Amino acid sequence: MVNEELSHIFSDVADILEIKNENPFRIRAYRRAAQIMEDLPDDAGVMLADGRLKQVPGIGKDLYTRIEEYIHTGRMAVHDELLQEFPQGVLDILAIPGVGPKTAKLLFETYGIDSVEKLGASAESGALQGIKGFKEKTIANILKGIALKKSIQGRFPLGTALPIGEMIIQELGKVRGVRSLELAGSIRRRKETVGDIDILVVSDEPGPLMDAFVRLKDIERVLSHGPTRSSAILKNTHLQVDVRVVEKDSLGAALAYFTGSKTHNIKLREIAVKKGYKLNEYGVFDMNGRKIAGATEEDVYDILGLQFVPPEIREDQGEIEMALERNLPRLIGLADIRGDVHMHTVASDGNSTVGQMALSAQALGYAYIAITDHSQSLGVAHGLTPQRLELEIREIEAFNRTGARIKVLSGMEVDILADGSLDMDSGMLGRLDIVIGSIHSGFRQSKEQITGRMIRAMETGLVDCIGHPSGRLIGERDAYDADWDAVFSAAQKYRVAMEINSYPLRLDLTDTMIKKARSKGLKFMITTDSHDPKQMRYMNYGVSVARRGWLEKDDVVNTQEFKHFTGWLKGDR
Repeated sequence: MVNEELSHIFSDVADILEIKNENPFRIRAYRRAAQIMEDLPDDAGVMLADGRLKQVPGIGKDLYTRIEEYIHTGRMAVHDELLQEFPQGVLDILAIPGVGPKTAKLLFETYGIDSVEKLGASAESGALQGIKGFKEKTIANILKGIALKKSIQGRFPLGTALPIGEMIIQELGKVRGVRSLELAGSIRRRKETVGDIDILVVSDEPGPLMDAFVRLKDIERVLSHGPTRSSAILKNTHLQVDVRVVEKDSLGAALAYFTGSKTHNIKLREIAVKKGYKLNEYGVFDMNGRKIAGATEEDVYDILGLQFVPPEIREDQGEIEMALERNLPRLIGLADIRGDVHMHTVASDGNSTVGQMALSAQALGYAYIAITDHSQSLGVAHGLTPQRLELEIREIEAFNRTGARIKVLSGMEVDILADGSLDMDSGMLGRLDIVIGSIHSGFRQSKEQITGRMIRAMETGLVDCIGHPSGRLIGERDAYDADWDAVFSAAQKYRVAMEINSYPLRLDLTDTMIKKARSKGLKFMITTDSHDPKQMRYMNYGVSVARRGWLEKDDVVNTQEFKHFTGWLKGDR
C-alpha cells in the first residue's frame, strides 16, 4: 500500500502547488507522479530495493529521490513543508466540486475557512454571499458538492477497496494452515462503493492466521483480536477489515450469508422455512437439526430449489424468482472481452505509444484495440488537430503492417460540443474505424441542453458509441441531468452503443442505467479508457458493472471477434 500512500502525497503536493499558482509544468509532473505510483506493477519499496524503480518511465532523479526519502523515513519534506502553508482541510475543500484553487486560497487566506465543515456552515448561513464571485448559483453548487461528498462518507470506491482486499488475501495466503480465503460482503457483489472488507478463511491453524493479520504492516489500529474473528483499521484509507475463520463444511453457507445482500438473504431464509429447513451462516439444517448443505454455495442454492445466483445480482431485484424457474441470464465474463476499444496515447494525454498499448493488450490476450485519442477542443488533454490525427492514422497503419497478432483500429474520442456538433471535421471522422462521442465540458447545462447535445451527436451518423454517458465521477461529480429515455431511444434508433467505462471512479454507465438501456434494446461497449498499459486491468471493473446490470455476452459488441466487430462498426448492426 506504499504505492497508494505515495500517490496520495504526490496528489497533495500538486493540489497545493496549484493553489499557490506555481509553474503548471511542475504541477503536471506531480500529477503524473501520482498516476505512476498508482500504476506500478509492484510495491515501490520492493522495486527500489531491486533496482527496477529507476527503470520506470517518468521517474526521473528528483522523483526517485522523493520516493526513496519516503520509503526510508516515512516522510517527504516537500509535502510536510507545503502542509505548513495550507492544511489538509484546504485540500478537502479543493476536492469539493465547483471549488477551484483560487477560490480555496481566497476562502482560507481571507476568510479563515480551512475545512469542509466551515465552508458548509458559511454557505448555509449566507456568509459567502458578500464575497466577490460568489453568486447564488455558485453557493448552491458548493452545497450540492458537499452533499455529494457526504453521501459516500464512510464508503470507499470499489477501485480502492478491491485491490486492498486482494492484497490482504495474498498476504494471508502465505500463512501455514490456510486452506481457503474468500472476499465476502458488498465487495464480492462488486458494489461501486464499499463500507468495509469481509474476508472468510478456512484454516487448520486459526491462531497463527489471526496473529499474522493483526501484524500486517498496513494495519493502523486493531479493533479486536480473537481466535476466530479479528478486526482492524488500515492506514491512510481508514478502511475496516474483518477476518472470520469458518469451518470447511460451512464455507458455502457463510459465503452466502456474509455476501448478502440483506434482502436477498431474507428471501433465501423464507424459502428455507417453507421447505421445513433452517438456513444460517453455518449451513442448511433439516427439522431434526441435521446439516444437509453448507460446504458450497451451489449446494445451498440447490437444496433450496434454486439455480445458483451470481454474487453481483444478489440484490432482490427479481433474481430469486428467476432462479426458482432456473432462468437466470448467463452473465458476461472477463474472458468474453475480445478487444479494448477506448484508449489514449502520448499523442494526447496518454503515457505510451500506439505500439506499446497494442503489444500490452496482445499480452492480455486481446485480438484488437482501438486508439481513441482526444479531439482538439480538449486543450488540457493536448487534443488532436486534423493534421495530427492524420499522422496517428499513418502510425496505426504502419503498426498493422508489422505482422503483430493484434489489430489496431483508428479512432477518436471526439468532444460533443455545447451545441451538439462534433469537434472534428466530418471527413476525417468518416475515415476512422470507430468514433466515441463524449461530453467533457458544459456539465451544468440544462436537462434539455444536455439531452439535445447527445441526440444531435448521434444524428450525425458518425458516432458509434457514447463515452462515459452520464459524466459522473464517484464522490466527485454527479451525473449531469439528462432525459435518459430520450437519449436511449435515440441510441436505439441510430444504432449507437453505450459505453460502460471501467475507470474505477467512473463506472459509467451504472448498473441501474444499464438495465434501463438494455430494456430499450441497446448494445454496449465495455472499455478501460486507458491512458497507460497498466490501466487495461480496469476491464474487470467494467465487466463487474455489466454483470450487475444483468448483461450477457451478446449485449456487448466488443465480445465479438475482429471480423464481426468491424462489421458492426461498418453498419451491420
